[in-house]
Amino acid sequence: MKTGSQLPGLLLMGIVILCSMGCRKLSERPEYAPDSQERINSWVLDSMQVYYYWNFSVPDYINFTRDPSDFFNILKNPSDRFSALVNPDMPQTYPPSLVHTLGFDLITFESSDGKGQTMITLVVPGSAAAARGLLRGDIIKTIDGVEPAAANITSLTETAIARQTVVLEIERRNGSITVGRLSVTETPVYTYKVFQSGGKTYGYLFLNSFEDPAVDQLMQAFSYFKQQQVQELVLDLRYNPGGSVPVAAALAAMIAPGAAEADTFVEYRGNVRAGTRKSSFAQELGRLPSGIKRSFSQFAAYRLGLSRVYILSGSHTASAAELTINALKPYLPVIQLGAKSLGKDMASFVIKDYRSPQLVPKWEIYPLVFKLYNSAGKGDYSGGLSPDQEADELSALPLKPFGDLTDPLLRRCLAVSGGAAVANIRAAPALQAPKLLFDSRNRVDTGTQNISVPGN
Repeated sequence: MKTGSQLPGLLLMGIVILCSMGCRKLSERPEYAPDSQERINSWVLDSMQVYYYWNFSVPDYINFTRDPSDFFNILKNPSDRFSALVNPDMPQTYPPSLVHTLGFDLITFESSDGKGQTMITLVVPGSAAAARGLLRGDIIKTIDGVEPAAANITSLTETAIARQTVVLEIERRNGSITVGRLSVTETPVYTYKVFQSGGKTYGYLFLNSFEDPAVDQLMQAFSYFKQQQVQELVLDLRYNPGGSVPVAAALAAMIAPGAAEADTFVEYRGNVRAGTRKSSFAQELGRLPSGIKRSFSQFAAYRLGLSRVYILSGSHTASAAELTINALKPYLPVIQLGAKSLGKDMASFVIKDYRSPQLVPKWEIYPLVFKLYNSAGKGDYSGGLSPDQEADELSALPLKPFGDLTDPLLRRCLAVSGGAAVANIRAAPALQAPKLLFDSRNRVDTGTQNISVPGN
């Protein structure tokens, strides 16, 4: 199920679990009035006591007269950063992000003169922002006529999101440009390319999400890589917030040498009621939507004969993106470069009131229910997946286009893999990255794309 059209910052994909753990509530309470706070909170408590990964810490009873959002936050385990209670009619329950509203992200960092400087980090292809000529690395002089700084960048960004339009002055351009609301479906594969370096043929691919449209785009990219006889693959997941497990399985099937369709792709470990379940490549691929469903052998046909894979990561690499990194490790060496990932190592599903008539209309619970492990039983990366080689994209400014060989993450990758100009890369001065003061992408992290648990 996908709710992205309603909730820009909470795109949940996959197949909603059936009531395989039992839908019976744990306790009987008075019949509260439909849609009352007491009814909503009672339903939330019962659901969390059954499905929640940390259900052992959920109390038997709390004052049901609290605001539902406050009530839900009381129930959450201190370790839980991602479970959510959402009402589509109440935007405050799922604060929208800049990128999902206006089609670009930005950061503010401390410049050499001690002042804050604001820069574009990402522009959604096909968006109004892209059409107006915004580029990654652009320095923003003013936002709605105001010079951005550490003290005001949060309010300037929030105002732009609320208005769904913004006027920018860019350092390299004369005059101002107006950027309107994002009105296109984001393309998961932003770019891919093949280049020669150090006598090797490299394939580079920037994947910004594991949404369903990625399947055909990935097949197109890997077909090109195969035609070009790519020897080394660089998969850029630095901003990838996650998405669909079946899409992640499809990508892994195209990469992992020797993996068979009956092999385990992911293992789900839940609370005492949920237990443990293993899911094979074949099972996950079988859950792809009918329009993009392919067999394991069809995906495996795109394999490049890789002996390893290089994956670029950052603090915004999350959920299904982290799952992909971890799930590939039993099948081939994974060299992770960049920064530690976000640490979303859990799966969730949506809980709604499916009764007719509904007693708790519109409210939706997205509880974390399973920890994720690979086929070797390795997981527990809630603190993030640490890179094998550290690199900071802010160490070389302005930010370079994705796939540019001077990008610090890709430079480090070439140095590690023995690509051309290795001596020059290693001789380059190690510049200290500036202090980051604000990052609009953090809003995406708080509503990151949850992994939905498969049914039986």
